[in-house]
Amino acid sequence: MDIVVHDFLLCYTKKQMLTFQEKIQRLIKFSFYALFFITPFAMTNVNHELFEFNKMLLVYLFAVFIFFLWGLRMISEKRFFVRRTVLDIPILLFLASQIISTVISIDPHTSFWGYYSRFNGGLLSMITYVFLYYALVSNFFFEKEEAKDFAKKILGVSILSGTLVALWGIPSHFGYDPTCMVFGRGLNTACWTEAFNPTARIFSTLGQPNWLAAYLAILLPVSLSFLINLALPLKKLTDYVKNPKIIFFAVVSMLFYIAIVWTNSQSGFIGLWIGLFVFIGMIKLVAFKKNGFSPKKLLKLNSIKILALFVILFLGINFLIGNPFPRFQGLSVEGLKQKTQTENAPAPQETVPAGPSLENNITGSGEIRLIVWRGALDIFKANPLIGSGVETFAYAYYKHRPAEHNLTSEWDYLYNKAHNEYLNYLATTGLLGFGTYMAFIFVFLFVATKYFLTKKSITDAVLPAAIVGSFISILVSNFFGFSVVLANLYLFLLPAVFLLYIGKRNNMLSYPKKTSESNKFSDFKSPQYFVLAAVGFLSLYLIWGIINYWSADKDYALGYNFNRIDEYVRANQPLEDAVSKKPGEHLYKNELSSNLASLALAFAQDNQPQNAAVFAQRAKALSDEVMKDNPNNIVYYKTRARTLFTLAQIQPEILDEAYQTILKAQELAPTDAKITYNKALIEEVVQRPLDALKTLDETIKLKPNYLDAYYRSAIVLISLSEEETDAAKADEYRTLAKERLTFITTKLAPDFAQARELLKSLE
Repeated sequence: MDIVVHDFLLCYTKKQMLTFQEKIQRLIKFSFYALFFITPFAMTNVNHELFEFNKMLLVYLFAVFIFFLWGLRMISEKRFFVRRTVLDIPILLFLASQIISTVISIDPHTSFWGYYSRFNGGLLSMITYVFLYYALVSNFFFEKEEAKDFAKKILGVSILSGTLVALWGIPSHFGYDPTCMVFGRGLNTACWTEAFNPTARIFSTLGQPNWLAAYLAILLPVSLSFLINLALPLKKLTDYVKNPKIIFFAVVSMLFYIAIVWTNSQSGFIGLWIGLFVFIGMIKLVAFKKNGFSPKKLLKLNSIKILALFVILFLGINFLIGNPFPRFQGLSVEGLKQKTQTENAPAPQETVPAGPSLENNITGSGEIRLIVWRGALDIFKANPLIGSGVETFAYAYYKHRPAEHNLTSEWDYLYNKAHNEYLNYLATTGLLGFGTYMAFIFVFLFVATKYFLTKKSITDAVLPAAIVGSFISILVSNFFGFSVVLANLYLFLLPAVFLLYIGKRNNMLSYPKKTSESNKFSDFKSPQYFVLAAVGFLSLYLIWGIINYWSADKDYALGYNFNRIDEYVRANQPLEDAVSKKPGEHLYKNELSSNLASLALAFAQDNQPQNAAVFAQRAKALSDEVMKDNPNNIVYYKTRARTLFTLAQIQPEILDEAYQTILKAQELAPTDAKITYNKALIEEVVQRPLDALKTLDETIKLKPNYLDAYYRSAIVLISLSEEETDAAKADEYRTLAKERLTFITTKLAPDFAQARELLKSLE
């Protein structure tokens, strides 16, 4: 890492006077260093989403600062300039597809900003990544060796950051999570629920194990490439051991691998190994070109020896600590120990198993993914050219959600991604977005392969091969999941770093051509000051907007959490503040409308009719506003139904509107069993028991193991039997009620005391 420190000190100790443009370039350079170093650590415990939201906003802040510096450089040189690259056409076509898909989206607000709690993937984030790509290639194509050196420094900074991230995460495997200490809960794992238990799957500062694994899988091939380049000139093993840099990169590489294993992420693990094989394959390609197809000569190459050694070391680590795949756990020390204990254990006595609760069965992630992928393909078929709109999967999926999803353990989860980046693009941006996204990927891989086919020097090929391997690891892990901020940052900027390193550059697109420049700020002319003021004001406005968004989210998170524990009074002011700070964010108004409805009901129950009326009126008005601006957002329809149902308890005339809202929600989500269940509840309240029974039957058809629906239908049947004057019909209702209660007590929930008591009362 001494190259970065040296470059930093050089900025202050260089004897010759730097020009104004060189000073700006250095500031841009350190901005990129900071972008890659700091972003992985961005997290707080006061936001609605602790990790991704903070990382995304930090990337925005860096982008705005770089925008200002790049603009300042253009102003000083009196020209607009952007470097042309071989990836221009696919990148710009991809960006155009995202703009088109946003304009015609079923939810343009979500398409522009990104799905709330994910954020990455919206049009604004894509514009930012593309901007950073061009900022990198346009400001740092100096002399070939200088550009190559800068590319190495960016990767070196990334490795240093990744090392700290891994060191941060690994202690949590043993129950000592530094994040909990930072959040004020001590050096333990007490700040996490069982669902986010880092002793089972570490996630460090990234928020989820799969995201950490994908990030480290990007860095590991690069770390190995640094080691190989240091080792290539050396002849003896003792020379390796004496070199502290080689020791550092060897330790870091194994540290990354251990952390990946302890994430227990299958997608990250597969992505890493395929990336490593591509890395090795690219080096072999260059070696074959130089030495011919000679296995003996190939095995004599230091680079191949080192990679083979680390493959063996990684497999040894798997033998010692396991791997993310349960079926291969028998190949580890722990797996062999468990196998021996099982073989030596006495045979268990046969017991009659109690009827399992279908609700408690845990569905495998692979099975759920296949269902979600099928739904994604159905969304694509409905909108084949342009999709449903950037980042609108959460809403579009409900319309095409396979009914089988109701039988999984995650039946009531909201899926805001397809859990396959490619299907996600296909569903939300159609052939246009998917095609241009794949074009960007394939053009870069074509350019990279062409480079390796023309090279005969292993030294020139090692780091570029690692970059391609890292790029491939992102593509593979994205196949089984979805991209996050760091994954997309590297997806778009690794190609830029690759082009910098190999010196592949096109002409500068510049207008007018470079003729003169202002070497000092005092040399600026009046027009330059005017343009600078405009760029500066825009930059400050954007920075203020980012900070304000962060502050509004903090207020929203506080109000949201209070709402969830029924502390409606304490929730109100933070939600009001969030709406005041960012009135264009519909999610805040949606939550506030629910809060106001609950407060209105509380006032009514406390015999304060005037306050109840005021709060009810505002709750209804906010809900109306949200739905007017978001007519296709199923999440908001669900909230509106709850809000109106709450208000109907003090204003019964609203009940019909609540019912109409449920009908609209059912239209948008025809296979959502929970929506049909709530529809039945309203029908029961408005004294339409036969309709309620019919709807409950539809609910059970959608979800044959829906405990609440079976129990509610039994209650409705009993009520009908008591009101029925025809004895035969009443007996039929009671028989059906018995059948459903019997099914509950024998199949769904044998310990459900209320169902047992109700069944007993019928016998």
